[in-house]
Amino acid sequence: MALSENAPKPWSIYPGALAGWVMDAFDLSMMFLLIPVLADLFFPENFNLAIVGVWSIYTTTFVFRPVGGAIFGRVGDRIGRKNAMVITLLGLGLVIFFTGFLPTYAAIGIAAPLLLFLFRIVTGIFAGGEYGNSASILEETVKPKKRGAWGAAIQSGYPIGYTFAALLFLALHYTFPGTSFISTGWRWMFWIGIIPVIIGLVIRILMPESVLWKKLYENKKIEKAPISTLFKNRITRTGVITGMLSMTGIAWVYGLTLGFYPTILSSNGFMAFPTFLYIVIIAILSSLLGYFLSGVISDYIGRRKMMIIFSVLAILFAIPLTYLLSIHSLGSVGAGFFASILAFLTTGIYGVIPSFLAEKFPTNVRSSGVGISFNGGFIVGNWSTVILLLIVGILAPSFFAFWGVFVIIGEIFILAAALLSKETKDINLENI
Repeated sequence: MALSENAPKPWSIYPGALAGWVMDAFDLSMMFLLIPVLADLFFPENFNLAIVGVWSIYTTTFVFRPVGGAIFGRVGDRIGRKNAMVITLLGLGLVIFFTGFLPTYAAIGIAAPLLLFLFRIVTGIFAGGEYGNSASILEETVKPKKRGAWGAAIQSGYPIGYTFAALLFLALHYTFPGTSFISTGWRWMFWIGIIPVIIGLVIRILMPESVLWKKLYENKKIEKAPISTLFKNRITRTGVITGMLSMTGIAWVYGLTLGFYPTILSSNGFMAFPTFLYIVIIAILSSLLGYFLSGVISDYIGRRKMMIIFSVLAILFAIPLTYLLSIHSLGSVGAGFFASILAFLTTGIYGVIPSFLAEKFPTNVRSSGVGISFNGGFIVGNWSTVILLLIVGILAPSFFAFWGVFVIIGEIFILAAALLSKETKDINLENI
């Protein structure tokens, strides 16, 4: 379909779509950075068990993301992408903001971690509803030859949100030095998050609806049971499976790289705070470059080829790069270089995913299909680091070898998803 002259322009959709992804990444990164603090405040009796407890609560967000993807994907397919996006961002913003008011273990005992657990469940549901509608509304507004590039632009919300969380974390440590950060400063991480949410809500309320969804609505062809329809059709069912496969791989390697870097860089006293955080930020920016390159190039050579190229390169270099990082080769300069290259190769392919997923589903079930595919990948992919640490802890093998092998496992998921998918870069989204 050639978009009409009166159709919304991508720039009128992009800021609203980006806002939710920034907040999603900000929330996940903020929780990751605050794990040691929250462990001390919500599980104070045994610090080692406390770390496990907070990591488990952190993982709860991912476990409930597929629930949000299904719920709000259905909402987006039935009442519009824009309306669903307003609901999810409002819900995500409120639960993040009120998390900052939670009483600690010292105040209410065991009820404190239980409340945090409940809040993370709600956070996961609203966060899971973000991707399907945001990716769908933008890709439905973009011309076919630019879908990869615009998809990469919206995917950039993740490194932006991660960087925002890291910089805020640093700033609050200087504002609340020493024990004052533990007593009060950490709460401001949650409270300040409401500011971009308010800005994002205003943008979303003012932005136009998807022209393709509006056409369905005007022609009274809205799907009443989009999830049921999604899984009854063999083609869309296959789309969900290959989409989940790709996201399992990406979630798997993301946790082993950008999510794992603070642990690796600070291990054995290699880097102190905040030096290791600067290296992480550099690696994130390298990942962002990968997003744009993979998305833009995929508009020329296709989504499949781009995914194959990135995954094969990552497989070839995974073990050498993880080895050099794990032995802290060449000091901080080497850490920044090797961490950036590894992040570029393993997570750079993320830029292709919005178009790769959106092109798998017709308009009447697109939000549901994209939301379930994207979030479903976290069910398995999110556990990569935990499984790696368990194996290393039990068997005590050479750490770097297992780290690299685990990265390769994730890349095989991505490669398999590409090989099992048809090329869709020139597909007409209206007539799928």
